[in-house]
Amino acid sequence: MNNKKFRVWDKLEKKFIYPDKGYQGHYTLSLDGKFHNLQNGSGGNEYDVQQFLGILDSNMKEVFEGDVVKGIYGLEGIEVIGEVTYSCDLCAYVVDWHHEISNIQLDTLEVLGNLKEDYIYDESGILVKK
Repeated sequence: MNNKKFRVWDKLEKKFIYPDKGYQGHYTLSLDGKFHNLQNGSGGNEYDVQQFLGILDSNMKEVFEGDVVKGIYGLEGIEVIGEVTYSCDLCAYVVDWHHEISNIQLDTLEVLGNLKEDYIYDESGILVKK
């Protein structure tokens, strides 16, 4: 699949921008991954860019990096909740579950929210709802 889709977290407005929905091409994404809004001139470090993984969860919701997901891991059927991140070592998107990488069965994957709006890491490094 060659679907280059992303969403952008506006740090000042504290909301997501979905460039494919209503931006009419008035933005650029530079080669270093920086988003630039051509309508108001803002860009760079004012935004966090998150890539669409090209998959849907069990509820047909798009999965982006930075999402908090749950799913079933391994043959033992362990339910895990973690953050979708990109691993440079593995050259793949993974679910970071207590700093361990999990291979979740895709048919059990469910997006619970994301780190910008819904979840934070507590002082012991555990994902908790805001």
